Amino acid sequence: MSFNSLLFVFLFLPVSVILSFVCKNNNLFIVLISFLFYAWGNPISLVLLILYILLNYFTALSFEKAEGKQRKITLIIAIVVQVAVLFIYKYLDFFLPFIKVELHAPIGLSFFTFSCLSYLLDVYFGKCNAQHNLIRLALYVSFFGKVTMGPIVQYNEMVDQIDNHPFQIDLFCDGIKKLCIGLTKKVILADSLSLVHMNLMESQSVLGSWLLAITYMLQIYFDFSGYSDMAIGIGEMFGFKFKQNFNYPYIATSIQDFWRRWHISLSLWFRDYIYIPLGGSREGNNKYIRNIFVVWLLTGLWHGANWTFIVWGLYFAVLLLFEKFVLKKFWDKVPKFICHIYTLFLVLISWIFFMSDSLSSAFQCILHMFGMQASLLDSVALFNLKSSFILLVISILFCLPIRDKIESFICSKWKQKGMIGLVVVYLVVFLVSVSFMISSSFHSFLYFAF
Repeated sequence: MSFNSLLFVFLFLPVSVILSFVCKNNNLFIVLISFLFYAWGNPISLVLLILYILLNYFTALSFEKAEGKQRKITLIIAIVVQVAVLFIYKYLDFFLPFIKVELHAPIGLSFFTFSCLSYLLDVYFGKCNAQHNLIRLALYVSFFGKVTMGPIVQYNEMVDQIDNHPFQIDLFCDGIKKLCIGLTKKVILADSLSLVHMNLMESQSVLGSWLLAITYMLQIYFDFSGYSDMAIGIGEMFGFKFKQNFNYPYIATSIQDFWRRWHISLSLWFRDYIYIPLGGSREGNNKYIRNIFVVWLLTGLWHGANWTFIVWGLYFAVLLLFEKFVLKKFWDKVPKFICHIYTLFLVLISWIFFMSDSLSSAFQCILHMFGMQASLLDSVALFNLKSSFILLVISILFCLPIRDKIESFICSKWKQKGMIGLVVVYLVVFLVSVSFMISSSFHSFLYFAF
């Protein structure tokens, strides 16, 4: 997302919210705003988004007339077409390197493809009826709060809200709060950490390599959870309730616990549409192990066409199986702080593969972290540690549920006055965030690459 896209949101969002509740055809207005938002950076991409909507609209309607084998074939064709488009844009160069074609994937292609597949599969398996109103389906797929970077809201979770999302003052205020929190995470914390991370790329020492990995670990959390908070907040301002997408993942005490807290909507999508249909854990250990590897191979590939993402996905598959078959027997007896350190360390290693351009650079970074082929300290690492120490401490604290506990304490002790005070605090934080956007260079969201 460019700086102009964020300006679009902040310039048009207040007017859009007001008009959306004034207009008689509320859903049509939101769809038009969403199309305008999506086309803001690249108008040609809007054509593909509209084609996706039309394809899924008519395919789902055909399920009502088709039966048995014909119905299944129709579903498979629609899925293959959409997966093929995703493959051509994101994976053609990786799997067919001899074909030299430069294609730039439309923003959010992976996200709205998964939304469309969710709709088709929910209708096919009888979770929901086919949507006969094209505008309603377009709203689900293209709603500008989630179309570019999620969360991946399943159709069965949103269908009842499409025609029933009235203005609610409490929900609206909570949405503004989430928008402020998300913006703060992005422009104050994530972007500041990004500058430190880029500076540390020059370091070849043990300290520098650890700081490089830690700053990326913090940056990607604040970057992506910040966007998710903003998206969920915008949804609430328009009357939609989306599920939480991040739940303090860095307080997890196991890898399984981490993935219950990180990018929750993606985990649930793979669980509901890949893992469970494959049989889940119901058909014996061999098929369970197969299903875990399939899901995590696809999770890695979903993030990008690179061996680093494939290794990243399979790495988590191995860890989850290790926890289930080895650690499960005695894990409850291990002190929580050791479980927490174990989880943080393994997640930190995973982000090294995620941030690296190649497997060789990832393994080189890991070797440097453990003192192999690297000095203990260097001037670059020491300078960045000293200059960013306060930023790192604040970032680590904000990975903990401290803010929630402080808010709860203030509201319970001072009630209405406490709530007014919090509103003032969030307003100040919002203004500070906007000043950061204006005074410094804005960095694109990391997950727009995926």
